Amino acid sequence: MATVLTTDYDVTTEASTAEVYAAEDLWVVVLMVILGVVGVIGNTLVCIIIFRARFLHNLTNYLILSLAVADLSASFFLVVNVFPLEAQLIRQPPSSRVAAEIYCRFYSSRHFFWVSVTASVFNLVCVTFERFFAIVYPLHYPLYFNLRKVQIMIFMTWAIPNLQEAFAFFINPYLPESHSCGYGFSSEELGIFVGVFVFLISYFLPLVIMIFAYYLIFHNLKKETNSGDQSQTQVQADSMSKARKKVVQVLIIVVIAFTVLWTPNQVSYFFENLKKPIVPTSHTLYKLFRLMAFSNSVINPFIYAFKYKQFRKGFRVAICNFPKNQVGFSNDSSDRHA
Repeated sequence: MATVLTTDYDVTTEASTAEVYAAEDLWVVVLMVILGVVGVIGNTLVCIIIFRARFLHNLTNYLILSLAVADLSASFFLVVNVFPLEAQLIRQPPSSRVAAEIYCRFYSSRHFFWVSVTASVFNLVCVTFERFFAIVYPLHYPLYFNLRKVQIMIFMTWAIPNLQEAFAFFINPYLPESHSCGYGFSSEELGIFVGVFVFLISYFLPLVIMIFAYYLIFHNLKKETNSGDQSQTQVQADSMSKARKKVVQVLIIVVIAFTVLWTPNQVSYFFENLKKPIVPTSHTLYKLFRLMAFSNSVINPFIYAFKYKQFRKGFRVAICNFPKNQVGFSNDSSDRHA
C-alpha cells in the first residue's frame, strides 16, 4: 500500500504538492489530524487494557494487541509524518546532504506510515489464521500456535512490510540541484509491476484469504451447533459455540470495516498504476477515499468497545480498577469470550 500517496507525485519534485493541496482542501488535512489523534488515543487504550487485564492474556488477544500497536503506529505517523507534509508545514529537505537523503527516502516517502499500515493488514490476517485453526482444526491448534510461534508471527508482520516497502528508498531520492525530493521508477513497466505487486500483497490476497477463512469458520460453527459436541454436555457445547461465534463476529466486523474503507482507495490506486485512472488524484472523491482508508486504523477500538464484552470488562479492570478475576494463560481463548 506504500504508494497510494505517492501517486500524487507524478512529477520529479514535491513542487506539485502545492497544486494538489490548495487552500480549499484544508478540510482534508484537518480531518487527517483528527483521525490520527483519535487513533492514537483509542489504540493506546486497547494496549493498556490488554496489558492490565490478565484474563485477556491469551493468544487471540496478543494478536489483537499487535494489531492495535500497528494501528497506533499508523495513527501516530499520520499526525507526525503525513499531516505535516500534506498541510505544507514542511516544504523542503534539511540543508545537510545526509539529513536530506534520509528525509526524502524515509520521511517524505511516508515509509514508516505505510509500513505500519501494511503491518496492520498482516496482523489482521494472523488473527484470522489463529481463529481458523482454533475452530476448524482444534486438534492441530497446539501444533501451530503457542506463545513462541505467535511471537514469531508478530515479528514477521513487521519484518515483511519493511522489506516490501524497501523500494521506496530507491524511488524517493534527494535532488541536490533543486534541493528537493524526487520520485520515479527507472521505467514505466517497473512502476506498473511494483504497483500491482503492492496491491496484491497488501490488499487483494489478504482480503481473499480472510473472506475464505471466515467462510470456513462459520461453516464449521454451523455444523458444530447442529451436531453438538459428544465429549461434553450439550449445554457446555452450546455455550462454547456461542462464545466462539461472538469472537468471530467481532473479528468479521473488523474485516468488513477493512474491506469497506480500503477498497475504494485500493481500486483507484490499482487502475492508476495501470495508467487508467478512474478518479483524478486532485478530485475531492479521491481525497475522500484516502480519508476512508486512513480511518481504518481508528475504528477498531470502537468496534471492540461496542461488540467485545470481554474488552469492556477489561476496560473496567484497567481504567476503573474494578475487581477482576485473575484467569491463567490459555492457548485457545475461545471459551473466555462471552
